[in-house]
Amino acid sequence: MDYKNLVSRNKYIIPRKLQQKIKKCKIFLLGCGLGSQVGLLAVRMGFINFILVDGDKVALDNLNRQAFRYEHLGKNKAEALASMLKDVNPKVNVEYYPIFLKDKKLAKELVDKSDVVVNMADPDEIMYFVNDYAQETGKPVFFPLNVIWGGYVLVFTPDSPKLQEIVGKKILKGNKFYLTLLQKTLSTFPPELLKFYKKMGQKLLKEPFFPQLGAAAFLNSSIIVGGIIKWLSSKPLKKAPQPIFLDVWEEI
Repeated sequence: MDYKNLVSRNKYIIPRKLQQKIKKCKIFLLGCGLGSQVGLLAVRMGFINFILVDGDKVALDNLNRQAFRYEHLGKNKAEALASMLKDVNPKVNVEYYPIFLKDKKLAKELVDKSDVVVNMADPDEIMYFVNDYAQETGKPVFFPLNVIWGGYVLVFTPDSPKLQEIVGKKILKGNKFYLTLLQKTLSTFPPELLKFYKKMGQKLLKEPFFPQLGAAAFLNSSIIVGGIIKWLSSKPLKKAPQPIFLDVWEEI
């Protein structure tokens, strides 16, 4: 694999020194569902160092928004994504863990080895822990949600509030967490989006899933990868509790 040729179309847009920073940067993807879109876009931009963690298996209802194919059904998501990254660049350095991360000691080790964290874990104690530990050790955290047609990403840094300062001290799980987080950060969202969550809030609390569209997953991957590159270029990013938010439905 000729790396220079792979990223040749980035020329004039991404300076050579920034491209070298991209090549050296190690991304920790905690969750490889939405992470599959993030990882594939990142490897196409020239990132070659990845840590992947996910204990889940690819299911049919993942295929509406995640990068997996029918042939991946029943396979572990971290393992499948590692293979897909190598399909784009066989020389990528991929460390993958086909597990649901629960061990805080391992979580610390993985954060310590990474340069940037993309936190897509399901809401639980380890999700909060990874966010907090990354902030404390100076690692930026990109925290995405698929919001109807829109991409939504919170960026946590050492000087931004912690997750529990936004949603409250109690560790929330499932859709209760997502709805609370959105309610705390909805001030900049379009009126129609506010109406949807106000109307659907109680109903969503009873659902085992959060509604998600493929368009939002693609937007989020662009926001995250673009945000990581902007961070590597030392340019300012919008930080939590203000989300980076793009909604194609509003713009069309």
